[in-house]
Amino acid sequence: MTTVTGAFGNGLTTPVWVLQHLLGILGIGMWAGQAGGTAVWQVPAAAVTAALAAGFAAQMGLRLPYAGPGLAASLVVIGSLVALGVRAPAVLAVLVAAVAAVFHGHAHQGPPLYWAGFAAGLMLVACGGLGLSIAVTQAESDRAVRVCGGAVAVAGVLDLVGVI
Repeated sequence: MTTVTGAFGNGLTTPVWVLQHLLGILGIGMWAGQAGGTAVWQVPAAAVTAALAAGFAAQMGLRLPYAGPGLAASLVVIGSLVALGVRAPAVLAVLVAAVAAVFHGHAHQGPPLYWAGFAAGLMLVACGGLGLSIAVTQAESDRAVRVCGGAVAVAGVLDLVGVI
């Protein structure tokens, strides 16, 4: 079995192994897929950029109040948007995804190779959510994507109340 080690490997696997990141970034990808158009690349790109900026800011000593509850709340918001099938204008979708991603990026610190891996991992997970959304939508039903969004929102609520 091959393992991914080192700073890059740790960053690459963080979005997969940390449940809040996995659900949040999958949700962002699903929401981008529901929106369609230029949002399919703008929303995930904004999320990754914001997560990296927040991580760098945290590494420089900037503290974000209520970062833990904010991360959980981001799951509730993104999951609800997916579950309700909200199709926001691209500018608003980019802004919402970026604000949500700030909490995901702020939670980590590491050397430059960690951040390169983290960015790659975030994009891979977002692409997974995007692909899921597009595949299900092409199957003439977005119900499965909405159910997945609802599950993300429920996980966020459970995180807020300390169950997970």
